[in-house]
Amino acid sequence: MRRMSSENRLFNRNFTLYALGRLVSIIGSGIQMIAIPLYILDLTGSGTAMGIFTLLGILPRLAAAPFAGVIGDRWNRKSIMVWTDFLRGFLILFLAFLAFNNFMSLIVLFVVQAIISVFDGFFGAATSAMLPDIVSEENLRRANSVLGSVNSFSMIIGPILGGIIYGVLGISMVFLLNGISFVVSAISELFITYKVKFKKEAKLDVKTFFVEFKQGIAFIFTNRGLKYLFTFAMVTNFLLSPLFQVVEPYVLRQIVKMSSQQYGFVQTFFTIGMLLGNIVLASFLKKARNKILMVSGLFIELAMLMMFGVLIFPNILSKMSIWNFFWITGSIYFIVGVFNTFVNVPIFTNLQLMTPSSIRSRVFSSIEIFSQLMTPLGAVIYGFLLDHVAAHLMFISITALSSLITLVFIVIAPHEVYDPVPAKANAES
Repeated sequence: MRRMSSENRLFNRNFTLYALGRLVSIIGSGIQMIAIPLYILDLTGSGTAMGIFTLLGILPRLAAAPFAGVIGDRWNRKSIMVWTDFLRGFLILFLAFLAFNNFMSLIVLFVVQAIISVFDGFFGAATSAMLPDIVSEENLRRANSVLGSVNSFSMIIGPILGGIIYGVLGISMVFLLNGISFVVSAISELFITYKVKFKKEAKLDVKTFFVEFKQGIAFIFTNRGLKYLFTFAMVTNFLLSPLFQVVEPYVLRQIVKMSSQQYGFVQTFFTIGMLLGNIVLASFLKKARNKILMVSGLFIELAMLMMFGVLIFPNILSKMSIWNFFWITGSIYFIVGVFNTFVNVPIFTNLQLMTPSSIRSRVFSSIEIFSQLMTPLGAVIYGFLLDHVAAHLMFISITALSSLITLVFIVIAPHEVYDPVPAKANAES
C-alpha cells in the first residue's frame, strides 16, 4: 500500500474532521455515562441493575472484538466508522423517543446498551487502525496526543454536563443530546477522504475468519518489538489497573474515609493531568525521543505511586488531616496523569507504526481482548487479597514489583521498542 497523499502538517482536513467527530461524540457519551447510572439508581435503587448495565457495556464489545478485527481489515474503515456512529446515534435517539413518551423500561435500556457495545467494538477496531492511514508517520505521535487531549477534555466536561442536564432536564434530554452528538460525528466523518482498499481474494466464511483472526495474534508474537511492547503492557496492566480499580478506591473510601465529592475530585486531578500531558506532548515535546519520554514517564509514575503507598501506612496516615491528605493525593494523581501520557502515547504510536495497515484492526482487537481479560482477572485476585492483606502493604508490594519489571523491561527491550521501523504495508490504495 502506498501511504495516502496528504499534507505534511497535522491539522489537514482529514485529521481535523476525525478529531472534531471524536470530540462531539465523546462529550455526548460522557453526558450519558454519568446520567444513566443515576437514572437506573433512581428507577430501581438496585446495585445489581447497575452491575448488569456495566457488564453489558463490556462483554458484548469483547465478544465482538474478533469479528471487528477481521471486518476492519476487509472493509473500508471510514464506512465502518460512519455507519457505527449513525447506528449508535439512531439507537440513542430511539431511547430519547421512548423516554419522552414514558415508554422507557429497564429491559429496553439493557438491550440497546448491549447492541451499542457491539457497535463500539467495530468502531474502535476500525478507527484505531485508520488513524495512521490519514496522518503522516512523523505526525502520528502528535496526532495521538491531540486525540488524548480531546478524550481527557471530554472526560472532564461530559460528566459535569451529564449531572447538570439529568438533574435539570431529565434522562430524555440526555438521550436526545447524546444521540444528536453521534449523528453530528457521523456527518463530519463523511467528509474524510479515505481511499485505502485491501485485496482479499477469499470469501469470508468460518474457516477464513479463524485463519485471519489467528494471523493478527501471530503477528504480535513474530514481531520482536511488538512482542516486547505487548508483553510489558499486558503484565503492567494486570498489576496496575486493578490497583486503581480495587485497592485505591478501598483505601480512599474505607480507610481514609474521603467523601464521594473528595474522591471524585481526586479522579479529576488525574484526568486534568492527562489533559496537560497530552497538550505538552503535542505542543512542546513533539521532537522528544520516545525512549526519554517512556523511561522518564515510567519511573516518575512509579515513584509517585510509591509515595502514595508510603502515605497510607497507618502511622503516617494517622498524623495527617483528611484535607492535607486530599491535596497531597490530588497532586500525586495529577503528576501520574501527566507522565502517564508520556508512556501511553509513544507505546500506542509505536504499536500503530509496527503493524501493517492490512492487519492492523486484527492486531488491535487482539490486544484489546487480552487487556480486557487481564484487568478483571487482576481485580478478582486483588479483591481476595484485600480480605487477607493490609491495603498499604499490598500497594507498596505491587508497586515495587511493577518497578522491578519495568527496570528489567528497559534493560532488555530491543531498540525497536523505542524507535520502530514502520511496517511495510501490504495493501494497495
